[in-house]
Amino acid sequence: MRKKEKIPVYSMDDWFSGVYIKAFGTETPSGHTYEISQPHRHDFYYCILSEVGEMELEVDFENVVITDQTLLLSYPGQIHQIKSARMKKGWFLAFDPSILDEQLKNILDQCLSQVILVPLLGEQTSVFSSFINHLYAIYIDQKQLFRQTITQSTVTALVYQLTSAYLSVERLTLVKYSARSIEITKTFKQMLRRNFKSMKRPSAFAAKMNISVSHLNDTVRSVTGFPVTYFIQKELMREAQRLLRYSALTVKEIANILGFEDSHYFNRLFSKIIGVSPGAFRKKSETSIYLAT
Repeated sequence: MRKKEKIPVYSMDDWFSGVYIKAFGTETPSGHTYEISQPHRHDFYYCILSEVGEMELEVDFENVVITDQTLLLSYPGQIHQIKSARMKKGWFLAFDPSILDEQLKNILDQCLSQVILVPLLGEQTSVFSSFINHLYAIYIDQKQLFRQTITQSTVTALVYQLTSAYLSVERLTLVKYSARSIEITKTFKQMLRRNFKSMKRPSAFAAKMNISVSHLNDTVRSVTGFPVTYFIQKELMREAQRLLRYSALTVKEIANILGFEDSHYFNRLFSKIIGVSPGAFRKKSETSIYLAT
């Protein structure tokens, strides 16, 4: 069996203004290539606009299918792999988190989905396509005055528009809940994304939000169908799966990184949630990677 290599983390460091844009079907500029068919991680957001075509990818061990007239936004840190792509017309956009203002980052962190996938209706596809075409024209025009500022501002405007389209869909599923219940649930999701390694008890979140544990738990359960503990454990085990599959760290080291003082408890929790022990999960993953290469 081959020695497992650490999963690559791709950075925005060498791209102009922390932005990269590419139309599907065009050549990738020299120096900006990487192997997207292999599992990898980004330290940036990336967006795919599918006008015509299909793509299947795996994001944090879950299959995501993109079809005609669809927008996808993936968060920094997620592990993903392109499994198949038949994209005839569309755009790929990547951008550094530092470009976005705090309000927009907060909104994105409060989204209830792990991956933002938006089916576009009516003229929305042409609107987004025109927006990105305009952005690309600025991005490649080296004679454009204030090119960096305009590029970054236009990306922010585009992401606001994308987020608006997503929230319009999300609100349809939340229409029966009170504004306060939605606010509590979204605040919890935001705090969890940013603090899952250090905050593992519902009481810690409730204290930060100045509400009782029972109120937090009842509210999150009513909106999502699951209690607070479910989401805390899910976030921890998602990162555990990433590290087990794509690092050479021992199970004890992974438990420590995730803030578990007792590695035996980590083993039991992982087995309960994922259905197999950490060691069995790693062995199965290594075998799958080996057979696929």
